[in-house]
Amino acid sequence: MSHKFTRLEHPWPAVLMHWAHLLAFFVLIGTGLQIHAHSGWFGPIGAVSQVHFVAMYVFILTTIVRIYWAFFGAGSAALGGLTRHRDWKFFGLDMADVKSTPSWIAYYLFLRREKPHAVKYGSLQKLTYAVLFPLGILIMALSGFAMFLPTAGAMTWFANIFGGLNGVRLMHYMTMWVLIVFFMIHFYLVVVEEPGQAAIMLFRTVPRSRRVVGDYPAEKATGTAGQKA
Repeated sequence: MSHKFTRLEHPWPAVLMHWAHLLAFFVLIGTGLQIHAHSGWFGPIGAVSQVHFVAMYVFILTTIVRIYWAFFGAGSAALGGLTRHRDWKFFGLDMADVKSTPSWIAYYLFLRREKPHAVKYGSLQKLTYAVLFPLGILIMALSGFAMFLPTAGAMTWFANIFGGLNGVRLMHYMTMWVLIVFFMIHFYLVVVEEPGQAAIMLFRTVPRSRRVVGDYPAEKATGTAGQKA
């Protein structure tokens, strides 16, 4: 059953940081593949390497700011809600999430028709957003600094864990593909499951038929105020 959405589910800071992550992610993929292939797809390899590292700094800084905002920012609302809560509360895994995980797996494998209940994110989403993505970003950042000449000396300890720079390059390359696969799954689920969420996350707009009373004060919205967390 479809439910209502509100713009407070994804406030402007979250939307802007989502765009920064998205654009930096694509730049990192494109420039990284050129660096790996030693080609000239997007220009001289030296210039492309600089763009790659600028995008990396944007991605890392955005991640740090996003984590800070999750704990100390104004917060966001639950699905269909109009009351803000600290954003980190929607990402924390608890026993209820552990118990609901089999139901979410069955739902995504088309073995269950009814979608499990979630205040905002399901257990698999929480695992991806709060654990897998940060872990992948950390590995990419550390391996990137280990291969970057000005910082390689300070990252020798990290290179030794993987048996040298060749191992670091392999880890960096494979982790990139893991993140790409997760992104593709994320994109598919958003578009297929809740396209209305994509409109909020990218453009902070809610389809008229899915709006909650009070979210757009200037117009007469339809539906109810939705549940609050």
